[in-house]
This record gives sequence, C-alpha cells and structure tokens, in this order.
Amino acid sequence: MVRTEKWPILYENILRVKNPDHPVGVVTLWTERDIVKDWIGSVDYCAIGNLYSAAGINHIIRNVFANPAIRYLVMWGADLSASGYALNKFMQNGVDGDHNIVDAKGAIEKEIPVKALATFRKNIELIDLRGKPKEEIAQAVKKLKAKSPFAKKPQIFPIGVPQINTLPSEQVGFRVSATTIAQTWLKVLNVINNYGRIKKTRYASTNELKEILNLTAVVTAENPNEVYFPHYLPFSKQELAQYYSEFQTRRIPGTSYNYGHRWRIHFGIDQVERLKKLLKERPDSKKMILVTYDVKEDTKNLDRGDTPCITQINASVQDDKFFMTVHVRSQDMFHAWPRNMFGCLALQKEIADSVGYERGYLTMITHSAHIYADDWSLTRGLLDDYYEAELKYKRGFHFHEDPRGNWVIEADHPKKLISAKLYTNDMATVLKNFEGSTAREVQWKITDWELISLADHAASIGIELSKAEVALQLGIEYNQDKPLDYQKMVSREKIPAFPRYVKKGKKNIRII
Repeated sequence: MVRTEKWPILYENILRVKNPDHPVGVVTLWTERDIVKDWIGSVDYCAIGNLYSAAGINHIIRNVFANPAIRYLVMWGADLSASGYALNKFMQNGVDGDHNIVDAKGAIEKEIPVKALATFRKNIELIDLRGKPKEEIAQAVKKLKAKSPFAKKPQIFPIGVPQINTLPSEQVGFRVSATTIAQTWLKVLNVINNYGRIKKTRYASTNELKEILNLTAVVTAENPNEVYFPHYLPFSKQELAQYYSEFQTRRIPGTSYNYGHRWRIHFGIDQVERLKKLLKERPDSKKMILVTYDVKEDTKNLDRGDTPCITQINASVQDDKFFMTVHVRSQDMFHAWPRNMFGCLALQKEIADSVGYERGYLTMITHSAHIYADDWSLTRGLLDDYYEAELKYKRGFHFHEDPRGNWVIEADHPKKLISAKLYTNDMATVLKNFEGSTAREVQWKITDWELISLADHAASIGIELSKAEVALQLGIEYNQDKPLDYQKMVSREKIPAFPRYVKKGKKNIRII
C-alpha cells in the first residue's frame, strides 16, 4: 500500500471514496458530488469531490501525493468560479515565480515545492469533460487504463498559514469617525491595514503600498485650543507648531507648493479672506470653496514634481455651525493625514471665529488613502497597542449615540407582534414604527430603509429583536436591554402596561 494509513488526509468527511487503490479521481466542480456519484453507478473509481475555487487545487495536490496510486483526474461539472479553468491552466502551464497559476487566477501554496508540482503535472493526467454530456463521465472513468503509482511512498507537505494581506470589502467608500484627530487616525489606519489593496509605488523601499479608495474620515469634537495629542502620534508638538505656519501661509524655498500659499497668494487672490466675507454676508451660500490645484501649472509636473494632495475645501453652515470638508487626491495616511487634519482644524477655527460661528464636524475625503510598505509594521504595532484602549470602553459596557435616533423594541403579546419604534435622540418624537411577527421581518424593514448608522447599534437592535421574538414564542415578559426571565410569564387575562425605558449610555430614560 503506497498511500497514507489514513486517507484522504484532507476533507475525509466530504469526499466520496469508493476504492482508494483505484487510479481515477473525479472532480465535479460546482455540481453536487452525490449526483455525479449516482450517475457513475457501479463503475469503479477512487474518490469524487467538488472544486469550488482555485484554492482547492492545493488540496487535490496534497491528497494525490498522500495516495500516489491516483494517476487520473476526470473533471466535469458547472464551472461557476473558473476553478476548472484554473486547474486546466495549472496542468498546462504550471506556476510563475510567485507560485501564481500561469494565465489563470489562483495560486499554489509555497509549502508545496516547485519540484513536486512538476512531478504532479508529469504524472497526473487531466481529462477535461466540461461541457460534455454527463454520460461521458462514467464512460471516461471506465476506459482509463490502470497505471502503477507514480511514487513508492506517500509524501506529506507542511501546512502553511495563509498570509492574508487584504480582507474582502466594498473597496470604495469607507467611513470612520471619532471625537478627536488622534482617535480617528487610528481608525483610518485600521481600515487600510485590513482592507487596503497592495499596489506598486515609487515611494517605498519595496515599491509597495496599501490603498483604499474614497475614505471619509470625520472628526466630531476636537478642541482646537487644546488638541488631544497622545504620544503615539508620529510627530512632536514642536513639529506640529512648525507645520501650522508652513500649512497656513509660508512657502518653504525649494518646495513645489504649500497650501497656505495656494489659498492666499498663488492665484493672486486671498481665497480665505473671500470665504470669510461670503460666510458673513451669505451664510447659506453653497459656493464656499478654497482651491489649490492649478491645472495649467500642476499638469506640467505630473512626472517631474509634486502637485497638491489637498485639491479643494468646501464649507457650509448648518444649524448655526461651520462645517468644513477637505478633498484630497492622494495621501500618505500614516504621516501626512494627521498633520493635514490638524492644519485644517486650525483653518476651520480661523474662518469660523472670524464670523462667530461654532465649529461643526471636520471631514476629510481622500481618494487614494494609502500606507507605504515601510510603515506597515509600525501600523500594526500601533493598532495592537492603542486601538482598543482608545475606544475607551469600560468592561462590559459599549455605547455610541447613533445620530439617526434611538430604537424602542416591544413584544406585543395580544397581537403576537414585535414592535420597533424609532425616536429622536431626545426621545420626544416617534419617527418610524415597524411591526412584524418575527425578528427577521422587522430587521428587514429597518435595514432596507437604512435607519441605523452604527454597526454596534445595528447588532444591538438585532439582539433585542431576537429576544422579543423568543419572549412572544414562550409567553414571557420582554424588557429592552435586560436579560429574559424565563420564569416570568405574561398573564393571559390582561397584559399589564409595563413602564418603558430606553438605555442611553449609563442612563435609563423613561418614555411615555
């Protein structure tokens, strides 16, 4: 016996094994393996299994080397993810220097040596029946001639830990928010560390960066007179003080540009003073804008000089507060973003104070938000050391005020319905009221209309809806934000009107 004592070594509960000494394995791609097994009937074979993705080719290789008696792979089925195409290309072309399958999407694990891959491709014959009638599967398996094992003993390769550089994501349009610039910066780093796509660049030692597109970062309550300045920021207070003057007015000799010079001098117009005037005379105007990009000059320097990263700033007044939104074409989020944000905060304060407005949120929207490879390890270290600490939650207590309002969940036993009411943040007015017989039904209504803005709030409402459904099913009392008491049955004669409360932070507010 040339195979391992226990075979298959992978997916033993999923593969359909008939005769482990038989030379033919059947790959059914996305078609149900048991259906193909029934079609083959009494014809002898080694094993039948699916191949849902190109990554599964690694498992086929490992199982075959653990059982060198396998000499053929008969492939048939619905190729919904191009996994069959990838297997075919691997057998034809092998892999490149990075173990990527040539001319197909997919890679082979580097723990499987290149020499072993060559042995596999030389000794295993792939019979590709994709698109053929199903009757040809059994015919092909039956016709294949017996061959001797391609090795005298099985071979097992070490299992590698997959290196995941980027988590799946929406790719475009991320949003983070916190009260201070430093805390928002950590959230920025976290998003790019998790979801940044690796791209080539000229500005890192390994010529790589991680990038996400269109990141909106919102700082809600930084005090410009006494900014929160933790020691983990990548510059000192003295460096920041120097940066303020460079950012606001002074052009450093030898530099292509600076923002203050572009806003106040470059175009022959002091845009900042004009914006202040417009803010005073027409506070509802939608024309409050500062521009840095000089199309005629900057397009000449695309390959031989720097062009402004911040391209424009827009401003608006809402609720007697001065809001400012900064638009950035490209930004080093580790080093430049916090400096730029502190500089923009000072500019927002200057403009708002000139007319006497309270500051609203400061928002920065970055098209190419990236971290260079030289800073990846620093980023991970910062997140490990400070990210959770800066969330400032106490043990067992998490709370954010959802700007879209608060929800009150109730279990209506007489009607056998779950009720979900959306209130204003002060709990004075009901905005929406949804009812349903199941938690899922109410959840769909809430989420379809996008009435929750925070992930933790959505998760909390989901928990409460599920509790309300259980309470209805068992006939027990339901009270929001409290554990279910499975001994406290609801009277079937008359349902009492329990006082209703909603939890806001550490307070329970009674509602009418």
